[in-house]
Amino acid sequence: MVVGKVCQSSNAELINNAHIKKEDTYLGKYKLKCLHSDCGKEYEDDSDFRLQCDGEKNGEHSPALLQAVYKKKQIHIKTNLPGIFQYADWLPVGPYYLNPSDFKLGNPVSYKSERLAKRLGVKELYIAFSGYWPEKGANLLTRTFKEFECPASIVRYLAPHQDENLLPFIVSSAGNTASGYNLLTHISGLPLYLVIPETGLDKLLLPFETNPFLIVVKGDYSDAIDLAEKIAKKTGLMREGGARNIARRAGMGTVMLHAVVHPEQGTQMLFDHYFQAVGSGTGAIAAWEAVQLLLEDGRFGDTATKIHMAQNIPFTPIPDSWELKERNLVKIPEQQAKEKISAVSSSVLTNRYPPYSISGGNFDVLTQSGGSTWKVNNYQIFHAARMFRETEGVDIGPAAGVAVDALRQAVLSGEVKPDEKILLHITGGGKEIQYSKGPVYQIQPDITVKPDELERVIEKIGEPVQISNTGDLLKKYE
Repeated sequence: MVVGKVCQSSNAELINNAHIKKEDTYLGKYKLKCLHSDCGKEYEDDSDFRLQCDGEKNGEHSPALLQAVYKKKQIHIKTNLPGIFQYADWLPVGPYYLNPSDFKLGNPVSYKSERLAKRLGVKELYIAFSGYWPEKGANLLTRTFKEFECPASIVRYLAPHQDENLLPFIVSSAGNTASGYNLLTHISGLPLYLVIPETGLDKLLLPFETNPFLIVVKGDYSDAIDLAEKIAKKTGLMREGGARNIARRAGMGTVMLHAVVHPEQGTQMLFDHYFQAVGSGTGAIAAWEAVQLLLEDGRFGDTATKIHMAQNIPFTPIPDSWELKERNLVKIPEQQAKEKISAVSSSVLTNRYPPYSISGGNFDVLTQSGGSTWKVNNYQIFHAARMFRETEGVDIGPAAGVAVDALRQAVLSGEVKPDEKILLHITGGGKEIQYSKGPVYQIQPDITVKPDELERVIEKIGEPVQISNTGDLLKKYE
């Protein structure tokens, strides 16, 4: 494997050095389907990391997500596999997974709440805790569910090209996704390029040192997205696709799968309601796709879980758009959007380009699931986080506080009934616990630029580091 500035880890040699023939990569385990109502075209080959339907590329129909259609219609948990790969039946990874020899991959955790449930006045409240809380078995070193996006995406990208040289991912992020990719590429010895806004720097903290190529933008999350797109076009670095990446959504969807099907922590029944704070809303889309798979499985009831999405006032483009019940995302003038973004407590929820209108996106999820949207102000976030700590005994991040207060509002309004089954996704928490256990390290930027300083970045990057011998990184399961 090529090792350079962004690929210096040598302590994560992943099991199995055998090279596997390219034609054996997927073995018919899944195919891709366009979600546009006038298309539905299916693709058997995913070796090019497909993000779009040809119909969309050719202008034959409007933007649409692709969805993974799995050969196995009933899921069987592979308890011998690490992390989210326990749910490999419904991950677009073919027969492969990552298995670091000296690192335990993060896994979903869920449990039934008693004290918070009582405080809110509900009986069947379950919490999916995606953070760092060893007492509950939560082991996410990034302290956020974005860690689940990365393993399947890395395998999906590498598996068809095990005898080829590849350019690494360039990831744009508000901070948490960047932290997830930083962790997973570091333990895998892979290079990585990150583009984040200045507000995302405090999210790039891990209990050991890492060294990705980090580009910090003097702007917001959307500025980071724009710059990363331009860098990718100039350098050939691989964009991981955001909401369009089926592996990213499937990885996050394991939170819902775990809460339902896990033999010890799962309810074995689908939920009436699911609550999550959203920036892009990709995690909520993932939850709904998992619900659809579970409905098709047929063993977990016939409840079509209502998906609830919440955002931080004053930047609430998804709730504002849903109130109009129209597919188009509301337009916020750029300066006004930046002013609103600067006033929120949870910067990770400030995507100006959420996949709202796209077929299979936020609008369709809310429509199909019968869900709702909620707006939560900074004062409510503070009190929701304090209430969670008082009742459940652990700190949570501002985004998770948004979800907690959205549930509080839903119960008070009567939209959620006291005896209904609820899954509340705490998308990040346990920062204080992790910090108390030892040192944490923040990545230092390689370059800090304004959004329009593309050429400075290109010059700094130079010739991108390449990945080689990718077959060394993957293990095959039966």
